[in-house]
Amino acid sequence: IWRTSLPPGHSSPILSRDRIFLTSVDKKNLYLVALDRQTGRIVWRRESPRTRAEHLHKLNSPASATPASDGARVYAFYGDYGLVCYGWDGRERWQTPLGPFSNVYGMGVSPIVAGDNIVLVVDQSRDSYIAAFKKRDGSLRWKKLRPDAISGSSVPALYRDSRGRLQIIAPSSRRMDAYDAGTGKVLWHVTGLPGEMKSQPILDGSRIFVNGYASPDNEAG
Repeated sequence: IWRTSLPPGHSSPILSRDRIFLTSVDKKNLYLVALDRQTGRIVWRRESPRTRAEHLHKLNSPASATPASDGARVYAFYGDYGLVCYGWDGRERWQTPLGPFSNVYGMGVSPIVAGDNIVLVVDQSRDSYIAAFKKRDGSLRWKKLRPDAISGSSVPALYRDSRGRLQIIAPSSRRMDAYDAGTGKVLWHVTGLPGEMKSQPILDGSRIFVNGYASPDNEAG
């Protein structure tokens, strides 16, 4: 139907209304790109701030995080800077610097939209956490430490329980927590997961399917 040449990047494209959004890296510059879904035409391309260059595994990329959108704005995360928000017209709405980070592979997790928040899981070698930022201005709404997490890139999933609460299901090293999306309170958790979590949980009604990787040298997966 159409083909459009773009700089490389590891993020997955997302579809929102009449647009396709993805991130890319061109030499040393990081970009969020918006394309027209029908024609493939680049509607706009915006350069992200880049205040550092984190250490990356050879299979990783500075443009690994998939953007998120609520149909009115689009939100992008870069390990070399933090969160950036743009309007549908491509005009920057806010920036929230984060990091630097200490994931041995470099950051690979993507943000998600959860109600009025943008939620990001930062699992790293030390000081892991999950945080929610207000969609309106990028300010911190809540932040919870994840002391058991030492690595990982799992994007959390959303689940609305029988009480109407929106839960954030977030796997980490050897455990998975369910957080209240509004407050960050841990509602429940399970243990026994592998040490390396990469995949996003899949929900089927009230059932959750999750998988991960464990080194055969020190644990069973």
